[in-house]
Amino acid sequence: PALANRQDLSLHFIFSAAIKLMSEKGISIAVGEFKELMDRRQGGSGYSFVDLAADLSGTHFADIAVNPKHAQNVQQIMASSNSEHLFMVSIEELDEGLNKEAFSSKYTGVDSPEYQQVVSEINKRISNLPISQ
Repeated sequence: PALANRQDLSLHFIFSAAIKLMSEKGISIAVGEFKELMDRRQGGSGYSFVDLAADLSGTHFADIAVNPKHAQNVQQIMASSNSEHLFMVSIEELDEGLNKEAFSSKYTGVDSPEYQQVVSEINKRISNLPISQ
């Protein structure tokens, strides 16, 4: 399976959902962020907000799919279409492939306003997904 025509994004989504189901949401998000920070090293694929978006989408999906208040609605929405846009955010205009220097130059760190703005944008996209309604 692929999301946005990329197999790596489906893996991010699935692993984040599985981690969420086996732990607390904060741990799942921290694992995804840590993996991306490690990808900045030499020889790594670079920091990817695209991958982080798949991680956050997967965590969100798992969170609401098992929540008794939302599970039936999620099932109905998922049964209505086979589009990934029901549960996976758009990855357009998200940076990826940033080495440590490029990441530090643009975002400084994960606690910077610039970084938090991108994460907020991803979370806004998640809140607008059909399964979030």
